[in-house]
Amino acid sequence: MARSSKKVRRLVDVFHDLETTERARVGELTRQISELRSSQEEIVATLANPSAVHEPFLALMSRSLGNIQRRLQRLSNEHAAVLARYAAAAARTRAANSLLADVRAEESRKSEQRELEALLEFQQATTAQGRGKSTRSS
Repeated sequence: MARSSKKVRRLVDVFHDLETTERARVGELTRQISELRSSQEEIVATLANPSAVHEPFLALMSRSLGNIQRRLQRLSNEHAAVLARYAAAAARTRAANSLLADVRAEESRKSEQRELEALLEFQQATTAQGRGKSTRSS
């Protein structure tokens, strides 16, 4: 039965790796969204108070603001999807850990049962020998 727990342990490790990958992706998307929002805020602040240096670039900044908004929307949608995948991966990892605990408990129970059966056979053999019977006749 130890082979079963090794197989389940490998599954737990795979699920944990998948969860870690999804968590990293969530973090990366969160960072990208944060950077885009700060860029958006800088552009809005520049557009609100244009200076002589920025005036020739106001149309370009306005267009850039629209592009940033579309990209933010796309990243927000992707973030929601990745967050859902992360939650599912975390649930799979918890389920696999629970299964591993069950398998290990079952292995422990079976090992204890084998030990008890061996002890019972030994006790029966010593009792039979005490009566003058051979162990082969039982």
